[in-house]
Amino acid sequence: MMRKVFALFFLFLGLIRPSSGADLPKLIVTIVVDQFRYDYIERFHDQFTTNGFRLLMDHGTFMTFARYNYIPTITGPGHATLLSGSPPSVHGIIGNDWYDKRTGKTINCVGDSTVLPVGINSTNRGKASPRNFIGSNLADQLRLHYRSKVVGVSFKDRGAILPAGKKPAGAYWFDTQTGNFITSTYYMKELPQWVQKFNDEKRATNYIGKTWTRLLDEREYLYPDDQPGEGTLAGEKKPVFDHVIHSSTNGVDNIVPSPYANELLADFAKAAVEGEHLGESNHPDLLSISFSANDAVGHKFGPYSQEAQDLTLRLDRQLASLFEFLDQRIGLENITMVLTADHGVAPTPEFAADQGLDSRRFNEKEFLTNMVKQLNGRFGEGSYLLTTNFSNGQLFFNHATLERKGISATRVSAFIREVALETGNYEACFSREQLLEGRAPGQIGQFAINGFNAERSGDLILIPKPYVMASTDKTGTSHGTPYSYDSHVPMLFYGRQFKPGRYADEFYVIDVAPTLCAALHMDEPAGSQGKPCVKILNH
Repeated sequence: MMRKVFALFFLFLGLIRPSSGADLPKLIVTIVVDQFRYDYIERFHDQFTTNGFRLLMDHGTFMTFARYNYIPTITGPGHATLLSGSPPSVHGIIGNDWYDKRTGKTINCVGDSTVLPVGINSTNRGKASPRNFIGSNLADQLRLHYRSKVVGVSFKDRGAILPAGKKPAGAYWFDTQTGNFITSTYYMKELPQWVQKFNDEKRATNYIGKTWTRLLDEREYLYPDDQPGEGTLAGEKKPVFDHVIHSSTNGVDNIVPSPYANELLADFAKAAVEGEHLGESNHPDLLSISFSANDAVGHKFGPYSQEAQDLTLRLDRQLASLFEFLDQRIGLENITMVLTADHGVAPTPEFAADQGLDSRRFNEKEFLTNMVKQLNGRFGEGSYLLTTNFSNGQLFFNHATLERKGISATRVSAFIREVALETGNYEACFSREQLLEGRAPGQIGQFAINGFNAERSGDLILIPKPYVMASTDKTGTSHGTPYSYDSHVPMLFYGRQFKPGRYADEFYVIDVAPTLCAALHMDEPAGSQGKPCVKILNH
């Protein structure tokens, strides 16, 4: 009997074997399209090629209910969350910039005064690193588990740096003054030869003077050109096609809000695969790509513009070219991909109002000025705020003044809340005490809790109503709210680890990292709060 038990035991051990390289991809590619609403991928589906977005949509795993579960829904937090599985409350990237209570200054999410740029002669630009990020992400776990090579590329520094983890082979971003892709001394002392060669070709300057025309016949676009609230590109008087990419005294920055920025980045990503020999080892490498042009165009023209549609259709073709390159070099059967966005975007208030929605702009600075006057009238003259500016919708109290006057932060928070709600511009207002104790009600309250970092966040957060935008501009739009137009994003998985199909299951972006880790047979990042979506996994 005992002999049979041992036989069964060793048979069981034989069935449980550590994962071999046979079921692992050679390369993992994560693609973030900056400011890419979920509805883009549905609205423009019939105008896509079969080998771009639809390669992932038709042959991959499409999570149709994917969204961010925190605020603010902006670039820095989005890129930090995607591969970490943690919200800003954990990873600490609470905005693109935020007010630092210790120094009284505003700091950039990847700003690092201890490093120098590599690839340009400057002491002001390019001083960036991932040091402000707390914890680890998928890139770090891959290095620790498989000794993987990791490379991050983007036009934006934060788009390249935050997904690439703490110790990648490289993170490279675009310098608009020189047209070079650069890095910092946090990573290396000198650019690799392949980056220097790419920069020496001065490809960015070739786009100056080019004309951005519609890809399709004008009748194929969903809305007329020049919708309410649209802005203009540099050197132009009207927000209509055709758009000329004008020269600039600031370098080549005018190519950023155009399809040429995405084209240039796709070419640089291909050069990174070749230059770093990604996908050629016995372990899965990681390439993180973040396309930034959609954000620049979306802010100018809004999500219902012909420009946003055309840029999306052109990106579809650029992705098809990238996928063909990867297939020829590595083989798509050896690649795992994830495509998503760091946030969406609201329609321009003018377009929304024209559609009958209760939308408007309001001057946040005027609100603050009036609110400070009311604070002084209620509690007596005093300096009640450390800064008279909002920082990602947050206010920072001067606790020295409150203590001296014997006023509790709770009383001040309650007073400001009523002042804010009386304006008709705000949906909700939550205090630091509420957020730290988990007492902010409803889904919006939970989103605020998830975005609130105990160390770095302020004392009060105010959340505007849907379609109501704090803006002194007369054109353009923005993002950052918990509403679906900002939080709902495409989520596409591709590779043999995943079961193809459309899934309407509840899925948050914090679930991406643990899902990938489950597919790759490794532990999730340290601060991960998501959960793997087991039903989409093949193994």
